[in-house]
Amino acid sequence: MKKIYWLRRISLLVAMFGVGAAATGTTPTWIKIVLCCGIGGHLLLMAEFEYEQKSLPRSHPK
Repeated sequence: MKKIYWLRRISLLVAMFGVGAAATGTTPTWIKIVLCCGIGGHLLLMAEFEYEQKSLPRSHPK
């Protein structure tokens, strides 16, 4: 659960960075590339962490 928590927080920071870069006018090409790679990485990691979370055995209270 902590992995998903931190991934969501970092994704929010990257998104705000992207909004700030876009709001300032001309966005450098390297920022566009980093943001695209960040979005792809976020999707891959989120799918992996959700699969890991679902595959853990859960103990049921008695």
